[in-house]
Amino acid sequence: MNEPIHVIGHKNPDTDSVCSAIGYAFLRNALGDTEVRPARAGSLNPETRHVLERFSLPEPDLLTNATDRRLILVDHNEIAQALDDIRHGTVLEVWEHHRIGDLQIPSPITFHCEPVGATATLIAEQFFLHDIEPPPAIAGALLAAILSDTLVLASPTTSNKDRRMAPRLAAFASVDVAEFGAELMAARGDIASRSARDLVESDFKAFTFSGNRVGIAQVEVPDTRHLVARHEELLAVMEQIRAAQNLRLVILLGTDIARKGSHLWAVGDRRDVVEHAFQCQLSAEGAFLEGCMSRKKQIVPVLEAAFAAMA
Repeated sequence: MNEPIHVIGHKNPDTDSVCSAIGYAFLRNALGDTEVRPARAGSLNPETRHVLERFSLPEPDLLTNATDRRLILVDHNEIAQALDDIRHGTVLEVWEHHRIGDLQIPSPITFHCEPVGATATLIAEQFFLHDIEPPPAIAGALLAAILSDTLVLASPTTSNKDRRMAPRLAAFASVDVAEFGAELMAARGDIASRSARDLVESDFKAFTFSGNRVGIAQVEVPDTRHLVARHEELLAVMEQIRAAQNLRLVILLGTDIARKGSHLWAVGDRRDVVEHAFQCQLSAEGAFLEGCMSRKKQIVPVLEAAFAAMA
């Protein structure tokens, strides 16, 4: 038996990274590549666990190290977000919807990156391009990933391809897009019942801007009032993470789905860059950014430019 090829998303996996891995592994199996299997790089969050249970899908294998493994990456291509020792693994393909990162791959590979709302949109498209009908469970998982990453098609990252793909998958999964989207948002859990560390770490990604390592966490909730009320806890955890990971700055984006904006908090010694970048004054209760809902499109590029300008 051949050594498996694992399809895997980023650390602190979200629904898109897990369900894209499941979907792409299923597609490759259907095409005859039986050694391909899905994997995850961390624990499942409540929303993703709900999706897998709803569609009776098994949890992907847990991998913590890339050494000597054959890998297909989904939903990331930056070293800080990848498995430990990613340079000692063999990356065969990348399926991605973020910026092009710093992963150096010595040989030519399939690298598919498009500005869509979710990697799952690209994976779903491959099913139809290969004339393979996704089973209801796979269609449901891919739809969940799209709705999760695009905040039920409301995020500014949502593309026309996402909007076309969602109802197509919903038909195969026998769900209503709006109703299923509301179900997913509810599955994210009650803010009051989750620890401050869980809130910060559940969707945490590290980036490097002009030599500065910055961690950016995002929590997307229907109403951020409970987050604001817990700002002291959140700031304390952010500082602990910053020190433990030797980061220059840690930012938390609390996205308020109803208000279509985000509270932003930051700890570290380059808060000035954040204030300059977003023309805001940071207080303990955070600064509210009207219309800001996307880390990928509205936070990362702005910070990257600000750090470059102030280098």
